[in-house]
Amino acid sequence: MKKILEGLKKLGVKGFLLMNFGLICCAISTVVFISPSKLVPGGATGFAVFLEMVTSVDYYVFLYGINTLLILIAFFTLGIHFTLRTIYGSLMLPTYGALLRLILNAFGYDSLALTKLISTVDPTFVVLFASILMGFGIGLNMRAGGSTGGFDVLEALGLKYLHIPYSTTIYVLDAVLIVLGMSFYVPGEPAVFANGFSEALGAAVYIFLLGFVVDTITFGGFNRRAVFIRSDKFEDIREVIISKVHRGLTFLDAESGFKREETKMIICVCYSKEYFMLRDLIQEIDPNAFIFVTRATEVRGLGFNYETPEHLERHRRRKEKKTK
Repeated sequence: MKKILEGLKKLGVKGFLLMNFGLICCAISTVVFISPSKLVPGGATGFAVFLEMVTSVDYYVFLYGINTLLILIAFFTLGIHFTLRTIYGSLMLPTYGALLRLILNAFGYDSLALTKLISTVDPTFVVLFASILMGFGIGLNMRAGGSTGGFDVLEALGLKYLHIPYSTTIYVLDAVLIVLGMSFYVPGEPAVFANGFSEALGAAVYIFLLGFVVDTITFGGFNRRAVFIRSDKFEDIREVIISKVHRGLTFLDAESGFKREETKMIICVCYSKEYFMLRDLIQEIDPNAFIFVTRATEVRGLGFNYETPEHLERHRRRKEKKTK
């Protein structure tokens, strides 16, 4: 209990709200799009939807059972730390799904009504919205330091005991679920997908889009750039980065390969819109400066995950006042 309280304290109010909002998005994706369309993607949620499809029992009942079993397995095999990280999301995800269904039922949208409603939508849009909402929710949850649990436990077990990479495990599990969904697909009246094969294709596209959205949300997307600069006028460039772009930088000792001259390499991480300003400033200082840019998939620290550029500017001004 003490470790749970310490974990919540470390997470903070913002992180806790972010995690729950992500779980709600996952529940909306499942209840409104995935379950009514009989789409069987990967993961524990996909398996629960498959069981709902063949038994007509609400998916969240199966999801509770699957996640509870996996939590117990994780506790005895993967340790308390992994279990604490996954237990909240594992239990709250089906809880939000159950609450959402109760709310929709109160407004007259039970499972059959939702199926009829979704059947009027093009399957492409069903897959698109389901994957974006689910990916957005999982991404927010991961950024907050949480986990939706489920088959994450099986992936961790495969790595620990069989030395199977995460990617291999998830590909195999997803493939098995897609085949199951295709084999046991029973079109409702009306149905979103015409047959099991079209449902399987939809599930495959869903998984691809889901991974893309999760990566974009979790790792900050592509709006951050790592800029590498080599120039003899590195001190002048350093000054404009700090005074005009308001970013930090790092100097690396380097040696040119052609002339074998010792020099400095500057590394600066900034937002995409800031890079174009930085590029123009560098060109003014040294037209011969060598620059290459890469996408920074994850950036953490002052100025990015807990400070904004405006905060940095205020911090810089306070620092200048102290030095005067």
